[in-house]
Amino acid sequence: MTIVSWVMGIGKLEPPEWVQDAVFYAIFPDRFRNGDPTNDPPGTRPWEEPPDRDSMFGGDLQGIIDSLDYLEDLGVTAIYLNPINTAPSNHKYDVVDYTTVDPHLGGDAALRALVNEAHRRGMRIVLDGVFNHCGAGHPFFQDVIRRGRSSPYWDWFIIHGDRVIQEPYPNYACWAGVRSLPEWNHANPAVREYLLSVVRHWLVGYGIDGWRLDAVEHMPPDFVREIRRTVKEANPEAYVLGEVMGLAAGWFKFQALDGVMNYRLWEALVHFIAWDSWDAPRFLAYLKGLWGSYPRANLYASYNLTGSHDKPRILTLCGGNRRKVALFIATIIALPGAPAIYYGDEIGLEGGDDPDCRRCFPWDPARWDTELRGLFRRLIQLRRTEPALRRGELRFGGTRARALSLIRELADHRIVFLLNAGDDEVSFRLSRSASDLLTGEVHRGSIRLPPLSFAFLREA
Repeated sequence: MTIVSWVMGIGKLEPPEWVQDAVFYAIFPDRFRNGDPTNDPPGTRPWEEPPDRDSMFGGDLQGIIDSLDYLEDLGVTAIYLNPINTAPSNHKYDVVDYTTVDPHLGGDAALRALVNEAHRRGMRIVLDGVFNHCGAGHPFFQDVIRRGRSSPYWDWFIIHGDRVIQEPYPNYACWAGVRSLPEWNHANPAVREYLLSVVRHWLVGYGIDGWRLDAVEHMPPDFVREIRRTVKEANPEAYVLGEVMGLAAGWFKFQALDGVMNYRLWEALVHFIAWDSWDAPRFLAYLKGLWGSYPRANLYASYNLTGSHDKPRILTLCGGNRRKVALFIATIIALPGAPAIYYGDEIGLEGGDDPDCRRCFPWDPARWDTELRGLFRRLIQLRRTEPALRRGELRFGGTRARALSLIRELADHRIVFLLNAGDDEVSFRLSRSASDLLTGEVHRGSIRLPPLSFAFLREA
């Protein structure tokens, strides 16, 4: 039996069409908005307080529902939520109940309300699936702690010895050596079926639009592919996104994922734009190699992020330079793949390494960089109105020093993206007259770009 027929029995899997048109917004639920203080966890901290690794701030799903007008105005069409299952931590990657929404986030009813209201607006909801490990408080692992080898769940985990030892070092497999995150034994068919039942539960019972799979590189590739098969059986239009920090070519060849969080692109943009440690020729050479490694369908279905809960904020990486942030998001808009905004990046929220990158969203507009948000909004609108920026072929133009050009082509539409990431003005020669899609100005022969600026041109 071929791999293709084994995967689905109905032919080759393809990413859902809607993803290449999407604009994602990533939300860390505890830090976005507190819509219902009655479900706040004990010890909830003041909203403006700097976060530490354990602090809870009371953000919840009702807060997201209350903010859908804000997201719709920004141009968002899909929301990715960090984990929402019942768990003791603020990040919820230590799941203790996969079949319920944490009551401090509003419970199951709040998710159903969020999905329904998002769908009414044409938005999609993608949940975070934590299927490599669970929390040490999960009842199956607790049963193993209490009963040892006599527990029916003993072989659901990978334990070295006759009983669980947590201190000073765990004697069981756990994510990155963290004792509070015991890993599932994916070699056990019962474990796989349990986790796949969770995948089905939220797709079928709540109508979510996809899964972002946490810690993909820690899981067996055939199990990841099995998750994708299960998702597509439940809803062929659902999205399967992988957290892959390295090169994802093998995952795509194995038909295990629709797309990946494009950390490889993010890292290149940080080097080129934020840190000035790469020049344009090096950046473009890297981009060509990355693009040449992935199938087209998976490239266009990947998630091109401005940031995440695991990385310092882009404005902080750019040294507080808003113009560099503008170059960062403009380049993401110019490239194939779905732009993905980490909550608050659009208003200039700063933050260093975790947990500082998980600050609460400031809902006082006086604290927003409204000019930066306006730019994000205009660029998102440009992408939504220009099919070539969503579905067009990518052509690599020329480079010199810290300037480059890219071309997106679709049928008879041709959009040229020009970027000057340097400190000096740069002149670009034009092969034909072109109109600036943001300013309306018409350029003939050449265009001069000031330092740290960009342009989207439609050729006549």
